[in-house]
Amino acid sequence: MSDLIPGTAASLLIHGTITSHTNLTGDGEPELHPAVREFFDGLPPALREPFIGYCAESALVSDELFGFDRQRGDGRTATLDEAVPHFAGAAIVARKIRPHGDPEHGTEAEVCRSCTALLDRLGITILHDQA
Repeated sequence: MSDLIPGTAASLLIHGTITSHTNLTGDGEPELHPAVREFFDGLPPALREPFIGYCAESALVSDELFGFDRQRGDGRTATLDEAVPHFAGAAIVARKIRPHGDPEHGTEAEVCRSCTALLDRLGITILHDQA
């Protein structure tokens, strides 16, 4: 267990369904939805994290967009503009993943600036712990 790299998990609530994902790892580029990749590619340097695209939040949004594309049935990939109504009322929460016994395990994880920009663009509410 000592080899565990600190990570995050996030859960997205959309249309009454909760979907969860951990941050992505491994070689190569993550297979993000084209609209998410285009959004990240267009971010100014001040909003680009060095690990952009590997977050649980971007994986959740990408997975939801791939599902939205399948539902549409027209063979096209959705743009973010087309997806905004689909994400109406959606909310997301992020948590830290730490080794057993670490007091930070399960505590709120700050959403990175790249994903915050993506979530803001789609109107997804980031839920925070009550103080």
